Amino acid sequence: MNSTVRGTDGYRLRQLVNNPRFFPGDTMLRLCPALTVACIATAAGQEIRYAMELNHVPVECRSVAMGNSGVALIRNGTSAFWNPALPAFNTKYEIAVEGAKLYANLADLGTASMSAQVQDGMSMGTVYTGFFSGDILLQDTLPGTPLERLYNPELRASGSDSKGVFHNNQHRIQVFVARIFPIPIPRPAGVSIPLPVDVAAGLNFKYYWQTMTPEDNVRMGFNVNMDFGAAISIGADFDLTRREISRRILFGMAIRDFLPTQVMWVQSPIDYREHVNSSRFYGVSYNDNTGFFKGNWTLSAGVHKTYSSSIHVGLEGEFWDIIAFRAGLSDRMPTVGAGIHTDIFSIDYAMSFDEIAISPLRLAIGFSF
Repeated sequence: MNSTVRGTDGYRLRQLVNNPRFFPGDTMLRLCPALTVACIATAAGQEIRYAMELNHVPVECRSVAMGNSGVALIRNGTSAFWNPALPAFNTKYEIAVEGAKLYANLADLGTASMSAQVQDGMSMGTVYTGFFSGDILLQDTLPGTPLERLYNPELRASGSDSKGVFHNNQHRIQVFVARIFPIPIPRPAGVSIPLPVDVAAGLNFKYYWQTMTPEDNVRMGFNVNMDFGAAISIGADFDLTRREISRRILFGMAIRDFLPTQVMWVQSPIDYREHVNSSRFYGVSYNDNTGFFKGNWTLSAGVHKTYSSSIHVGLEGEFWDIIAFRAGLSDRMPTVGAGIHTDIFSIDYAMSFDEIAISPLRLAIGFSF
């Protein structure tokens, strides 16, 4: 039986619950329903599926607040999660850290990134992301299906009959390289206003590992993969006073996990391997810095093609060149946020009303120099 659940970034997580293949004899792993986005566990003798769901838990505070439409939103090095081509548009050294409380404080997410322009039009950097599940109850039996337990609290573990707890922690390290390829645009004689068209491309080189500890038995899975991203930035208007582009359109696309590799599980008695599903992301953003309604505005929209297709939209209004307010829809789930930034410092907040449970707190701090 296949059933679907809408997750934090709007993707639908397929739960396959009757394919008995994983570690034989393992005790039932009773997951808190909100954590099914990170690990699916089934009855004794059955398999754990979708280990690499960390790849679909969104990061980058601004993008999350704008409906997880980050595939065409330029930010700091953390935006390489959405599209490895985007850091090419950054011209500074940047450091950013981010932390989140997910699913009504049932899990923690942490991210740290560094990026630098190593030469004109070329940037490199790294992003670390960690997902920490907290305590998950161990049970011998699971009444109902995973989908029924998700929406019926009476079917969930009370803790009185549990055999203990285990943890499901996941980690990912990305190293990215991105480069801009300017396209010269012919202009009429006497016209010198720069309205450039820039094409950027980038790659993520990723290493992933996951640890689970049922009954003090360490189960570890790991994988190596790559992402490809591309972006086209079109300058649509130029401010002669400030000598900068005042309107910009940016198209972005990314292919995540395009290598045909597998998650390999250490200490699996049946040498278990798990296929990694490739995902595709497409998006567009429009940035208007002309002072319309006394603010700078960014509109963004994207389509995610993971297990199914989902639509994501976002809006940002920035005032006095320092304070921003954001809102969006992530596959019909609302998101909100705000931020303050200067030339050298930024702080951002986001909250998402996920269908599973509200993720109340996501905070990011960044430095540019």
